[in-house]
Amino acid sequence: MKKVAILGFGGRGSIYSVLCRMMKKDFEVTSVIDTNPQKLARAKKELKLPQDRLFSSLDDFLNAPKTADWVFVCTQDQQHIEHAVKSLEAGYNLLLEKPVACTVEDCLRIENTAKRLGRSVAVCHVLRYTKYYTKIKEIIDSGVLGKIIAIDQVENVGYWHQAHSFVRGDWRNKEESSPMILAKCCHDLDIAVYLTGSRCKQISSVGELNFFKKENAPEGAAEYCLKGCKAKDSCPYDCEKIYVNSIKPLPQFIRKHISPHVRLTPDGLVTIPKLYDAMNNTDFGKCVFMSDNNVVDYQVTTAVFENGITSTLTMTAFSNWLYRETRVRGSHGDLICNMDKGTLELRVFGKKKKTFRLGALGSHGGGDNGLIKNLARDELRTDISASIESHLMAFAAEESRLNGGVPVNMKERFGR
Repeated sequence: MKKVAILGFGGRGSIYSVLCRMMKKDFEVTSVIDTNPQKLARAKKELKLPQDRLFSSLDDFLNAPKTADWVFVCTQDQQHIEHAVKSLEAGYNLLLEKPVACTVEDCLRIENTAKRLGRSVAVCHVLRYTKYYTKIKEIIDSGVLGKIIAIDQVENVGYWHQAHSFVRGDWRNKEESSPMILAKCCHDLDIAVYLTGSRCKQISSVGELNFFKKENAPEGAAEYCLKGCKAKDSCPYDCEKIYVNSIKPLPQFIRKHISPHVRLTPDGLVTIPKLYDAMNNTDFGKCVFMSDNNVVDYQVTTAVFENGITSTLTMTAFSNWLYRETRVRGSHGDLICNMDKGTLELRVFGKKKKTFRLGALGSHGGGDNGLIKNLARDELRTDISASIESHLMAFAAEESRLNGGVPVNMKERFGR
């Protein structure tokens, strides 16, 4: 059995606590660390923890008698370097939320610290654990598509999710968190590495913040949606539509833990009065055209791998829903996949197409559950040394984007 301390009892930390409780033969959550006393109170109630197993700082936890062997690091991006290194040096293995860290140097420092100390670091690149990508990989490796020429991915972020996380939310400003290609798309870059089975040789990227800026505000817009905006009725990004109208038909027991609304509440438990309080008093109620956001809302990245496969990734905010599309192009067939529908269409040239239906896949395509199950069996697909390649690709892609799309040679840039 793995004994776990959860560092950061927000959205991700809460999800992992639930999954650990569902696998109580394999995991025991022994401690929770969070700076928010309301979240600690909720953790105490939900996990039935004694008071001396609740900590308001990582240092307090590390100085207390050891009751866990794993720390699940579910804090904000900029905090990962401190929290990961301190926990590793104190003798813990890590489950580490992506991104690993916000600079090349910090990512490599965490990897090198884990290697030096002989610790395990499981990066939460949960897509590798989904039925969707596992099936795509199986078909590629079967050889039925012939020589793989290209793998194209589209990440449809969703208009409301872009507004919530990347315009109003914690990942809106790359100086305070990380660039979009790292914060959101390191998942997809990791999948490109996984599906190609190769390291990246060269990468280039173009993209910008096109729409969510002041000059695109509709006539009559106000700084806050609920404070006199005359464009409110016609604006799809109106905070009341996204946060309140969307959940009014739902029963309270479902509303209570619904995402992304939990991020608006101090204790992570949703009620409509708490949502209105946040919309009136925090950035979650701010006009999407008048925020301090500076991350891109559209970006196209092209990677050439050492085995000759070309891979493209399109990240777009401009979709009605959030889902991923994948297309694999081979010399003898192609594969067209939609993660939202759970369908894969195999079209071998000259033969009748074959459709695989995976059914409902759930949040992150079932990857959260898959990660925890594989962790229990010590069968990780996302050890830090496997996951670090996607991060180096993200840093190189951002360098390319800021330099007008000039390609970056990975070996020359990183020396590995």
